[in-house]
Amino acid sequence: METTRAVIDTDILIDLLRNVEEIVSFIGEIEEKKMVLSTTIINSFDLFQGAYRSKRREENVSATRRLLDRLILLTISPRSAEAAGRICAELEEKGQPIGSRDALVAAVSLTKGYAVITRNAKHFRRISGLTVIAAP
Repeated sequence: METTRAVIDTDILIDLLRNVEEIVSFIGEIEEKKMVLSTTIINSFDLFQGAYRSKRREENVSATRRLLDRLILLTISPRSAEAAGRICAELEEKGQPIGSRDALVAAVSLTKGYAVITRNAKHFRRISGLTVIAAP
């Protein structure tokens, strides 16, 4: 099955904000394939938290807003909250715990039919049914 929609994870979003050439090119190639790009409310929280903690607060908050305005922002639903709880419990039972934020990002992606674009592919591939696109 061809992936047509993807959630961009925080690590990739940060590199886009930093204008990391390899990631900018990688995402550009994905855009050329007409893939629908999005992120989640959880990832946006991560970006804003970092921006507000930074020394260049105003500049970074503004850049974060501009980046997020270019993406579809997916929210948490009761269904995705339940899926995140299941993901956490299943991985904990296997002795492979995952953070709540990553479980929520994965659950939102799964329940809405999106892949996840991340550099942390090994981490996300532990989640059954989730399509992961590994970034360079």
